[in-house]
Amino acid sequence: MKNLIILIVSVLLVVLGMGITANTVIAEEDGTSIASVLLDNEKVTVTENIRHPGTLTPMHTHEKPYVAYFFSPCKLQITTPKGGTKVKDIPSGKVVFSKGVTHEVKVLGNKDLHTLHVQFK
Repeated sequence: MKNLIILIVSVLLVVLGMGITANTVIAEEDGTSIASVLLDNEKVTVTENIRHPGTLTPMHTHEKPYVAYFFSPCKLQITTPKGGTKVKDIPSGKVVFSKGVTHEVKVLGNKDLHTLHVQFK
């Protein structure tokens, strides 16, 4: 666990130190989100995500653990496969760790969702 925390902190520091320079940009046709892959190797995929208010990310599964860092505050509606929903106000600077999850995410309010997402493989 200690090595995992060191890896997470190291990746965050390296990526932030690079000034979030994107290697690959994938944008949806409607322009509601941008995902920039900053690092992709055998251990992790690091992605910077920007999703505008009203964006719905359809139900998807993170099969492995991940860490998300929120650059700015936002309001999200999280929906589970069973239909349960939660609305969360996320503060700037929040770091979230998940062992894996299936969810749908909708950006509420008037602020973008802007995250650095470290997905372990």
